[in-house]
Amino acid sequence: MFLTQVFTNFFVYGTDPDEFQHTVNHNTLYFVYLGIGIFAASSLQTFLHVDRGEVIASRIRQHYLQSILRQNIAYFDRVGAGEVTSRITSDVTQIQDGISEKVGLILSGVSTFIAAFIIGFIKCWQMTLVMSSVVVAICLGMGFASALIVKYTTLNLSAYGEASSIAEDVLSSMRNTVAFGSQNRLAKKFEEKLKVCRTAGIARGRVLALMVAWLWTVIYLSYGLAFWQGSRFIVDGVQDVGSLVTVVMAIIIGAFSLGGITPCFQAIGSALGAAHKVYEAIERVPYIDAFLEDQGEKPATFEGHISFKDVKFTYPSRPNVPILNGFSLQVEPGQTIALVGASGSGKSTIIGLLERFYAPIGGDITIDGRPIESLNIKWLRRQMALVSQEPTLFSCSIYENISYGLIGTEYEHADDAVKKDLIINACKEANAWEFIQNLTEGLETEVGERGFLLSGGQKQRIAIARAIVSQPKLLLLDEATSALDTKSEGIVQEALDRALKSRTTIVIAHRLSTIRDADKIIVMSKGSIVEAGTHSELLDHEGVYHQLVQAQNIRAATEHSAEEQIDSDNEVYDEKHPLVKSNSVASSLSVSARIIKDLEADGFYEKKTITRSTWQLVVYVSLSPPFFFSWFNY
Repeated sequence: MFLTQVFTNFFVYGTDPDEFQHTVNHNTLYFVYLGIGIFAASSLQTFLHVDRGEVIASRIRQHYLQSILRQNIAYFDRVGAGEVTSRITSDVTQIQDGISEKVGLILSGVSTFIAAFIIGFIKCWQMTLVMSSVVVAICLGMGFASALIVKYTTLNLSAYGEASSIAEDVLSSMRNTVAFGSQNRLAKKFEEKLKVCRTAGIARGRVLALMVAWLWTVIYLSYGLAFWQGSRFIVDGVQDVGSLVTVVMAIIIGAFSLGGITPCFQAIGSALGAAHKVYEAIERVPYIDAFLEDQGEKPATFEGHISFKDVKFTYPSRPNVPILNGFSLQVEPGQTIALVGASGSGKSTIIGLLERFYAPIGGDITIDGRPIESLNIKWLRRQMALVSQEPTLFSCSIYENISYGLIGTEYEHADDAVKKDLIINACKEANAWEFIQNLTEGLETEVGERGFLLSGGQKQRIAIARAIVSQPKLLLLDEATSALDTKSEGIVQEALDRALKSRTTIVIAHRLSTIRDADKIIVMSKGSIVEAGTHSELLDHEGVYHQLVQAQNIRAATEHSAEEQIDSDNEVYDEKHPLVKSNSVASSLSVSARIIKDLEADGFYEKKTITRSTWQLVVYVSLSPPFFFSWFNY
């Protein structure tokens, strides 16, 4: 304002040129000093905001992951792995973008805007009041637009998280996707989620465009208002040219500063939308919290008395489908309890409740006389080991995968030599040591993502080794040998049988041959117990278990007969005499031949001492044609 008035006096009233030049030079230095100060302050401000933004984003990622890991299993029934990954990467990045340099730019712009109005009120409050209408128009437009931007950003991020979950499922099970030819269907499902993202993104862009257009329209309209009303104030003598230019320039600079930060509000809106989902997970308090170290009892001993009393349960994702309906069971220390029944009868749910993955909606579960809810969750899970039907291996070496079974035990921080001996012994018991030795790098062999570099049986045996390496007091086996071949199953089952003698065990099995020696067999149906007893007792009862055994026996006999038929169809012939069968391969026996074989087993006659005479031939012929043909076999 002062320089404007100096120029006005010089050109209008003809002041001294030397004094004019001196005054201009002197005031110009203030602009130089101001520029240097702005450079230093802006650099420091930007650095601090970016640095703190990185630190805060890192802490948000850490807290989010900790919060996700502490959630109960029911939370993950509705949240996919891809959505969690999307939150950690994309959403937190947007939050970081909104709280780093963008915040500095917004603070700088708003500060300039406020300072401009302060200067305006000092120089000419009448003109500044007239220009205050600009602030009202800008704030109303930006407030309404920001609310819509946050709304569409939240919708966009939610759909993007669902799309990420679909992509994660497809990419992690690519072989099954290709095998079933479901690429097009899954791609279409992914595209539908992307359409929602696109629609929300376009709507957000339109709102942002309207907000920018409205802001600049108001700014330019304010210019016209300022010069029109300012000329009237000059004519009326309310203000001079210098104060008018000062007020107008101040308001224009403030308006430009506010307009320059408009794109930053998009980042702020996106950050608010992303933060809503992230902080919703961070602030969620799980019903079953395993991270509370001091909550719950930690008994000195674990005996293994387990009691289910009238337990009722439904999964949170399917609240209208009852899984357990009045389930009651007593498990004594050292017992092996086998759970059998059709799929969906609630067998795996029993293990989930013992592991405290879920909480029952009715009834009581006690361990050693204590309610399971009163026990410390980490302590409880350290007393048991689980081998599931579908083993999960981490993307690391075999050694590291098995060593995870020692976490929480006294050997967790033991020397590598001690841990290696324990791991090797566990591998031998699980019948895994032989194939591990044949691998190129032995225990240090990488198993790949989810263990895809190993076969199903190899993964299962490593999972069994991981479970028994810590010598747990309660062993939970959910179809632990389902992926093994017949030979490996027998060896592993023998090793498991040895391990079962010293601890309480709950076994879920569909192959009834693996649970014949169980202390108690529980037959379940629709969440209730229909039969209970030992193998022999249930067979004598001739109930549901007897029918299951018969069905498996019939199936086994059918498979055995099919194998014999294949052997008879693949008879080997002598190379020298192609039309003569080789004696090295036995064909299926006829009824008469089986009778003779049974007679030989009973000692009816001896093959080595029999004499082929004429009268014996007559006797054989007179008996029956089958005996006649069998005579030539001797």
